[in-house]
Amino acid sequence: MRAETVVCGTLVDYRGVHGEGCVVVEDGVIVGITGRPPSAVNLLDYQGQGVYVAPGFIDLHVHLRGLGLSYKEDEHSGTAAAAASGITMVADMPNTVPRLSTAKTLSEKLQALERRSLVDYSVYAGIPGSLEEASRLASMPIAGFKVYPSDLLDRFDIVRAVLDSSDTLIVVHPELPEAEKPLVESNSSRTMHRGCHWETAAVELVASLQPRARVHITHVSCPSALERARLAGFTVDVTPHHLLLQEWDEDCLFRVNPPLRDAHHSMLLLERLLEGMVDAFASDHAPHAVWEKSEPLTCRPGIPWLEAWPQMLYCLVEAGALGLSKYLWLVSRGPARILGLSGYGVLETGARANLTVFRPGSGRVLAPELSKARHIPYFMERRCMEVLATIVGGVVVYHEGVLTGKTGAVNPFSWREGAHQRLHREEVSS
Repeated sequence: MRAETVVCGTLVDYRGVHGEGCVVVEDGVIVGITGRPPSAVNLLDYQGQGVYVAPGFIDLHVHLRGLGLSYKEDEHSGTAAAAASGITMVADMPNTVPRLSTAKTLSEKLQALERRSLVDYSVYAGIPGSLEEASRLASMPIAGFKVYPSDLLDRFDIVRAVLDSSDTLIVVHPELPEAEKPLVESNSSRTMHRGCHWETAAVELVASLQPRARVHITHVSCPSALERARLAGFTVDVTPHHLLLQEWDEDCLFRVNPPLRDAHHSMLLLERLLEGMVDAFASDHAPHAVWEKSEPLTCRPGIPWLEAWPQMLYCLVEAGALGLSKYLWLVSRGPARILGLSGYGVLETGARANLTVFRPGSGRVLAPELSKARHIPYFMERRCMEVLATIVGGVVVYHEGVLTGKTGAVNPFSWREGAHQRLHREEVSS
């Protein structure tokens, strides 16, 4: 009997390089690892070619837009861009139009992802207006809740309740709401106004509530906020832009929240990364239409990263600053652990058959071809590896520059009955 899919090359995961071999897949699961390629319906054999076969990359912070913002990006275009970068799972943010803060809208979003996603997916729910709605959202197949700065002002009692709910992941945008008050700013003034004090204070506020939930601090831009988060026992991710880009450019393409910091802060953040204080990379992929990124003082914040960030951050491995196994922790096993997915981010029998096949090598980042957001601030910057194939649930989704038109995508949280607890706290009047 032939296996469904066999992928061969130099096998590697966060535990190190395992040598030349083949991953055997049936029914979306790794069923064996062998030294020679068995008969298979789909065989990708890169043995002896300097090609790595690794657990699929995971991006736990993306904005796929869709719904009323499909002109910026949608579930198909965004996940196609992800597949081209070896990303086999994305977790989508709730600041859509309408927001994913009601069961009705969240159901619509999950249905759209089920129909159109090329990679595994989930979503975070937004903080709703009542505890009853929060309980309904928590019972749905979501990755967790997302807390934005405005939630700390407008829905603080609900935030406090979800933070007190065990076995729930809460992802926090670490800025206090005061940081968002100015409407028109230059990039340089934004860096000063939205300073590290707001970011660190937001982490301190969440820590002071003594949450029982699992708290994850996303897109940390300041070493002080990172250190405070680690002290509180929170997990942390950093983005490619807060590591690779600086505040010096006033161009709209460089506008993002939290804002870019100066070279000193970026270097300190990189040092903390190399010291092992960061749990994951995440892109904060935030696509916009061209006209929304054209006016320097009022343009929308966000950088689209899905077709480039793993290849660019691999340059840390090529430079010898980051080990290959640590890189794979940050792009795969670390995000899986934050999300609570035990069968992801590892090459072993019984794991989800999400695989990224890549070859180290230098090149230049070109303009995106699959994402709707085509204007990027890193055009022609250096990349240090090439993705040759992306396999999702044993299905080859992307192969040597071409989408195959196939997908094995699922929402892994739909498998986990009872994974989310309802909120039982009584609603506190504001």
